Amino acid sequence: MNPLRVSRLLVLTALVVVGGAVAGCKPGGSGQVQTEEQARTGISKAFGTASPEAKALADEAAAALQAQQDAKAFLDLSALNARQDLTREQRAAATESMLTVNKRLSEAAARGDKEAAKLMDDYRASK
Repeated sequence: MNPLRVSRLLVLTALVVVGGAVAGCKPGGSGQVQTEEQARTGISKAFGTASPEAKALADEAAAALQAQQDAKAFLDLSALNARQDLTREQRAAATESMLTVNKRLSEAAARGDKEAAKLMDDYRASK
């Protein structure tokens, strides 16, 4: 993959995620890339009392994060972020976890992972 394309992808991803973080982040939210453990813990904690559908999706995302299945985590977190019934804390946890997954996918795409590159391209095209 061409370095210019990777740079543009990273900038676009950062803008999309930071915009989501600013719009839905709780006061004091870090808005920074977390470790996989922090992302998983944040999701589990924030969605402990969520609706059954949102909790199930959050549990799937947390499991994908733990298994380092970044493509599945990305899709689950995207679906979670699209929900309209999230609290500010839930949205912040989902957004901050998305930062972690986006970073890992961007790094994988830069290393030549075709699945990661396609997923990021498809995501960018959908915006």
